[in-house]
Amino acid sequence: MRKRLFCIAKQPLLPCKTYAFAMQNNRFCNALVASELWNRRVAEKYLHTYCLLFACLHFQCRGICTDFHCAK
Repeated sequence: MRKRLFCIAKQPLLPCKTYAFAMQNNRFCNALVASELWNRRVAEKYLHTYCLLFACLHFQCRGICTDFHCAK
């Protein structure tokens, strides 16, 4: 019975506001999305660095790249 009463949605106090439990879910969703975006950014930075390193090594082997950064 208690669980059933908890699930009943309450009307917002102001017309422009959303429900209280919807706000909590929205905060959780925002945190989850921010976490996923951060993880994607870290992965993209890693892959970008790896791709540049691979390209420099490839061109260095072919004698095309004579840049100081590629010679490291």
